[in-house]
Parts: sequence; C-alpha cells; structure tokens
Amino acid sequence: RGSSVKSQTASLEMGLVECLPLLHQMGRSLGGIVLAVLAAPAFGDVVCKPTPCFAGNCSAEVASVTFKANSFTVMAWQSDSKYAQLGTVSGHSMVRDEFGIFLHGPLFRPAMKKSQDYVPPLYIAGSLTDKIWRLDDITLNKGTVSAEMKLLGYAAAPSTMFPIQPAYAGGPERLLIAEGNPFEWNPDPKGGASWWQGGVDLMDEHNCTTIFPRTMMERTIGQVVNTVECHSSGFCFFSVWKFYDDSMPLPSPDCLYWCRVSNINDPTSCVESEVMKDSLGNDICHVNGIGAVHGFKIGKDVTSSSFDMFLLYTGKGTFDAGDSSIYKLRVTTGVNDNHGQVTTESSMAWGTDLWQKSTTSGHNVGVDHAWIDASGNYVWVGTFRKKSDGVHMLEYDTGKLVHSIFGISDIVPKKYTYTSGITGIGSWGKPGSVIAIATCMEFGQQFLGGTSAVVLVDISNATASGLSSSFLV
Repeated sequence: RGSSVKSQTASLEMGLVECLPLLHQMGRSLGGIVLAVLAAPAFGDVVCKPTPCFAGNCSAEVASVTFKANSFTVMAWQSDSKYAQLGTVSGHSMVRDEFGIFLHGPLFRPAMKKSQDYVPPLYIAGSLTDKIWRLDDITLNKGTVSAEMKLLGYAAAPSTMFPIQPAYAGGPERLLIAEGNPFEWNPDPKGGASWWQGGVDLMDEHNCTTIFPRTMMERTIGQVVNTVECHSSGFCFFSVWKFYDDSMPLPSPDCLYWCRVSNINDPTSCVESEVMKDSLGNDICHVNGIGAVHGFKIGKDVTSSSFDMFLLYTGKGTFDAGDSSIYKLRVTTGVNDNHGQVTTESSMAWGTDLWQKSTTSGHNVGVDHAWIDASGNYVWVGTFRKKSDGVHMLEYDTGKLVHSIFGISDIVPKKYTYTSGITGIGSWGKPGSVIAIATCMEFGQQFLGGTSAVVLVDISNATASGLSSSFLV
C-alpha cells in the first residue's frame, strides 16, 4: 500500500463519475486489490480531509499559475434548425499535469472577489487525483491571466461542490462535496486507503463529516454522487450517477435523492433522505434508453418553498452516440408532522433544440452540467460528446437554443478535451462576464500524456470579434 506504483495504479480507478466508457475496466484490477480491500476501512473521512490551507495557513499548498490565450467559435441557432457562425470570443486556459485527466466542479465565489481581480476565486476538483483547489487572486494584466492555486483538501473522487457559510464569524467558507468512485478503492494521498463508493461530505478546516448516505449500512458501501446543490428551504439534492449504469446495471440504481438537512446553514447531517419522485409519483431513477440524472440545477424561486429545477439526463458512457435529455420541474418542499416532503408539481421537456436537433441522426450531445446567468433569463448547458463539445445558451422560460460556443475540444493539440463542468459570473454582453469550464479527457489518455484544463471564456464583449450588435440579447 505504501508503494508509489501501487498508489498510482489505484488512483486510476477513482473519480470515474462522468468522464469515460468504463465497462472494460470493471474487472481489470479488482481481483488484484481484494486482500487490501478486506483490510481497508470504509467511509469517506479516511481520504476526505482539509489541508492547513483550507483555514488560510498556506505554504507548500500554493502555486503561482498562468493561463494561455485562446479563441472560441460562436454559432447561432437558426429557425431552420441549423447553426450559422457568428464570430469568436476570447478566452484563457490553464493545463496542469497535477489535474489528471478528470477535472470537475468549477465554482465561482463572487462574494470573495477583490477589486483588482479579473474574476472571483474559483474552486475546481481533480476527480482522479482526489484533490480540491481554489484559484485566488485571478488577475488580467496586459492580456495575461495569472492566479494563485491553493490546495485546500482531499476527497474521494470529488465531482461538484456547494458552498456553506463559515461555522463562526471570521472562519473559512465550508464545502459540501459530492464524491463518487464506482470502483470503491480510494488511496489516501497521505497514506492509507478506504473502500467506499462515495457520498456527500461537509468539509471544514478541521475534518470532513459524511451526511449522505444516511444509514450505517448504506454508508459502509457509499453511493457514487455526481452533483450536490441545496435550497434555502432546508433541503439538499444529490444525483447518484455511475455513468455505466445503463450498460451494466448494478443492484443500486442511479437516482436523484433529496435530503432534509439539520440546518441549512450548518448541514452536519441529513435528518431524512429519500429518492425524489416525478410528477406521476415514480422514482426519478435510471431508465433504459434515457439514462439517469447526471447534473441538475436549482432555478428561480416561486415561493420560499417552491422553485424550478432543471434535470440533465445522460445515459451510456460513450462519446458519440448515447442518451441525453433535459426536463424542467416545478418542485415544492415542506415538513409535515416532522416528516420532510418534496413534491414534483409539474415536469416538461426543456431545451429540445439542443438535445434533439443540434446533432445529426445517430449522434448525441451528452448533456453535462448547467449554470444560470445573473440576469436569470438564460441557462448555459455544457455538453461533452464529440459532435457537440461546448457550452450552449438557452432561454430560461422556453428552452429555446440561442447560441453555442465551440472549441473546447481543441485546448490541448491532438487531444480530445471535453466539457465536464460550468459556472459563470454576469451574463452575455455585460461587462465583467466570464464563464469558467472544467475539462476532461477520455480514460486511457493518462497513459498517453493526457491531462485536463480549466478554461475562462469572456462573454462580456460580444461585438469585439465579429459579432454584430444585433446579436446582443
């Protein structure tokens, strides 16, 4: 277990939540680690832990980094269901070997932005390397973007994060972390290992507290969690999505869960959790030919306990054909007789231009994650399959596709680099507006010099590079 070779080999089997065709890997290494697994403890807190930098005591955990300038193509979606090229937007990318080939979970923190910053601090997660970083002091000077990259902690194949307020005045912001490793073997970068599929941990400057799964039996095995988000009504939501579920169904299906937390500002436990149900009363779980909820995004509030929710379904761990769909839900939460209730009041197909029409027959877009812009009028959706690798702006109310930004796949020359997470600040054509994208490479590229990147796309100046003023929306 102390061998660096064994540690690197085991690391290749982590963090495969959303980025690869997994099937041929299932039997490759499990037999070789059975004896070690029998001796390994369960639960995420063996691997999940903060570094001193989480509390601001940074030393060896800090690296100064710079970005490379890029340009990306903008395509407008036409009424005849075809794209027309409109021009380009500028951007910057940073490729780092220490990211591994799977980078996820970009999350801007606007409240932490300083006046001299180009964009706010940005969280990112290395799913294959079990690391969580934050990019601070991101500045733009004479066309060069630079930042301080800080290693904040370790987690078992982290995918996405949700911010939680400090536990005390002046303390560091905490994180709910979605973790998911279908191969279960999680070597600790500091020594030791755990045998755990994943879950949701609350990380503070001292330790990690597992809040999902709830029961001891479920927690011993874990769940492969992809996305975590919470609502102010006191409920959090988790998507369990193993990527290969519809190709090799396992006893525990991929489902969308709700969790009533102990305190929305201090969610140290799930008081109760259940699989979420659709408007017909059916469990929101994997369905053959549809897949399961991969990413999701909580939308606008209707009341303090009623809100929109966008579910991004993806099926099959493939990079061309496959399944994709998006549904917009109206969800209501409440507590009755001390029992939490989450009700899907309505559901409608949304964004069909993107997932039904924007690729030709036999191909699929592969919907990934979403971000709602500051105006609340548009939803940006990332897609990862080869015929539609990019980010796409759609109308919030109607789901109409407005335009798409392509070129992410060319970040690393001669390597397919695809979208695996999205966040942003501002909105299209407004000063200071930027999208941040995490990327991945196909599994196997780690043996061929593969890596991943974080990408910043400037969407603030739509007329600067060939886009007409009429294109501003």
